[in-house]
Amino acid sequence: MATIPPWKIEADYIESCNCEFGCPCNFSGIPTGGRCEALVGYHIGSGSYGSVRLDGLDFVYAASWPRAIHEGGGTLRVYIEERASAEQRAALTEITYGRAGGTGCFPVFSTTMRYFLDPQFVPVQIRVDGKRSSFSVPGVLEVQLAPHVDPVSGNEQDVQISLPKGFIWQLAHAVKTAVMRITTPNLNFDHSGRNAFWTTIEFHGP
Repeated sequence: MATIPPWKIEADYIESCNCEFGCPCNFSGIPTGGRCEALVGYHIGSGSYGSVRLDGLDFVYAASWPRAIHEGGGTLRVYIEERASAEQRAALTEITYGRAGGTGCFPVFSTTMRYFLDPQFVPVQIRVDGKRSSFSVPGVLEVQLAPHVDPVSGNEQDVQISLPKGFIWQLAHAVKTAVMRITTPNLNFDHSGRNAFWTTIEFHGP
């Protein structure tokens, strides 16, 4: 059996899903409407997989589950930016599909998947801009964040959720999506105007 090399990523994290604001999965484990559909953008500030550097690379984690995540049956595809080298593509595939183990959501979510769709190496565009961050794969998917606004004053809200024992993040800014959609044969949904978060994450291998 091949030895898994040490790995780590530190990244800007932009999460969007079909849930109402705040995402009840974080509190009860049960998503709004009974199913979970999510698009998550990652911009790696620094990272490595063994001797392979991952700094500056972007990818999008696209997933859908017919019930709550922990009930399984999910479908996964990861979009990795096409400028990544062959070694970087292989490294990110191992990490994001959960085969490299370690901390964070990837090995946890991999146990809930029924269908692992092959990764695609495509143009990935990510703009990290706080409450107005965005990412896209042209012609495939698009996510644009927007702040919550006080309905009385019109001022932007600064909403944060703290999850001290969270396995993805422990503190995130809660926002919403102005746009959130993907159009493919296996993953096809539009949940614009629903829940979103932005924060930074640090995951590492075993």
